[in-house]
Amino acid sequence: MRILMASVGDISTDARVQKEAASLSAAGHSVRVLAFDYTLKRPATRVRAGVEYVLHPFPPRGSPHWKRLAGGARFYLWALARMLASPAGAVHSHNLHFALPLLAVARLRRARFVYDAHELVVHEAGGKAQPLMTRYERIVWTSADAAITTNPSRAARLHDLHGGTEPLVVGNHPVRPAEITPVDLRTSLGIPADRKVLLYQGGFYLENRCFDVAAEALALLPGWHWVIVGFGSEQTIAAIQGMLDRAGVADRATILPPASLEELLDVTAGADLGIIPLANVSLNTYLGDTNKLYEYLMAGIPAVGSDFPEIRRTLLADPAGPLGAVFDPSDPASIAAAVKEVEDALPELRPRAWRAARERYAWQHEEEKLTALYRALTPRGED
Repeated sequence: MRILMASVGDISTDARVQKEAASLSAAGHSVRVLAFDYTLKRPATRVRAGVEYVLHPFPPRGSPHWKRLAGGARFYLWALARMLASPAGAVHSHNLHFALPLLAVARLRRARFVYDAHELVVHEAGGKAQPLMTRYERIVWTSADAAITTNPSRAARLHDLHGGTEPLVVGNHPVRPAEITPVDLRTSLGIPADRKVLLYQGGFYLENRCFDVAAEALALLPGWHWVIVGFGSEQTIAAIQGMLDRAGVADRATILPPASLEELLDVTAGADLGIIPLANVSLNTYLGDTNKLYEYLMAGIPAVGSDFPEIRRTLLADPAGPLGAVFDPSDPASIAAAVKEVEDALPELRPRAWRAARERYAWQHEEEKLTALYRALTPRGED
């Protein structure tokens, strides 16, 4: 089957889109992905893991607002033209941004339509826009041949909101690697050998990450060094640095540029403990879990995270036993207490996290559900 996917996001950091596309390609489908890439100066086509990526440039983070708006408009019009020119037996919308035009393309092509809700976009809208967004998503939801989301909490919420069949849960789990070679973060960053390494990796989203509270918690953890690896604008990085300065912990924290998806687990494995500092700013965030939670476990390090349903379920309710601890993201003392709770148990928790990731939280398990869904999507006219 020919599958057309589209995503409003930087494809170089979107692990979910890349994994789904690669798995469907490996299952024998022909997959084309429309997306943008911050590093491009002009449109380009690349083939990776059997997937054709048709990419457009986009103004990088930190660009003036007008430039981002203009870039967004150009990308949207470019993507619409590419959608209409792409043959497809199935159309796969990553999130809501392109869902209606992709639905129209699916109907025009007499193709199947799959809606993949990475986030609870309706709940991010808020205010007067929320009823309109709800109606918009309900049209997409009720028109889809299949719906997918990231975890059981979001699946239940989407089902309650829109009815119909419960969506398939395809978790944001990393690919189980053949091997991991930990990066020696202590040596490369000059961290004293007797100091433990706390790691954050991912996007620097200040609106829903409690970096400020975590910096204050670090002040209560003199035996720890915080390594922050990820992507954000220069202004965002400067804001995080300011938080570290105000908390008096700048000498025990290091901000690094993002690691490639191929190097990420090696970098992660060089830490002692991962942190998921989600702020309780929306239902979407509260019911989220994020890729990094499972990437920490796959790298063989336990984690501490905000006491939200999916993070609690993964870290505290695993069949093998706890894989970390949870905290109140508004309270520095709570974050520090969670780190201290885990600290003495690290020798026991590390191998447990390693095994749990391979047995329960690997992409190889999730792709089986995704490919089975597509096997059941018979071409229109054959059902």
